[in-house]
Amino acid sequence: MISKAKAIVIKSFSYSESSLISRLLLDNGSKLSLMIKGAKSLKENKGALFQSMNLIGIDYYYKNNREIQLFKEGYLITDFPAVKKNYQSMIYGLCIIDIMDKTLPKDYQDIKMFNMTEYSLSMINSKYDYKIVFIFFLLSFSHYNGYGLADLDFNDLRSDKALELFNNNQYEELLKYMNGLDLDSIIRKTISFIQSYVPEIKNVKSLRFIN
Repeated sequence: MISKAKAIVIKSFSYSESSLISRLLLDNGSKLSLMIKGAKSLKENKGALFQSMNLIGIDYYYKNNREIQLFKEGYLITDFPAVKKNYQSMIYGLCIIDIMDKTLPKDYQDIKMFNMTEYSLSMINSKYDYKIVFIFFLLSFSHYNGYGLADLDFNDLRSDKALELFNNNQYEELLKYMNGLDLDSIIRKTISFIQSYVPEIKNVKSLRFIN
């Protein structure tokens, strides 16, 4: 059966002399392992499509009893160029997809996980403050997994109201409440909170580069 999806590339690695296996976050919120045969061929140039953090469209051959599905064809939607252009913003972008990779169970499926990942990467790509976007990615992750961080305030604006502003694209309004805040401290506190519910977040190695 041929399936179609929009996907964010988590990571890719070599398989045999000519192929790649890529791990993807699909637009239904599930993760998929995909084999791309001939990806290393200079003529085919498929490997460029499967760079980490790319947003792509794919067609693939799906079998329910197969662990790794087979790539048919695909195209690039965006590689989030502004995220990758700056080292610091790239680190935060990689943390976002690394969290999705390390914390979502194998058979987990929730479209909200994909939507908030794509939205957060798009916000950083639009040159919004990557630390602020990352904070609200973490808050969204907590909220949609059912353990919202209720005692975090942004200069008298409760975290749930702040998250509502962020998700409704009211970024400029949100900034009014964030002057003078220690963003690094908020990130550490939020990650620590998440770890009490999702211990797998300690396996997100990219976090060591930001905290």
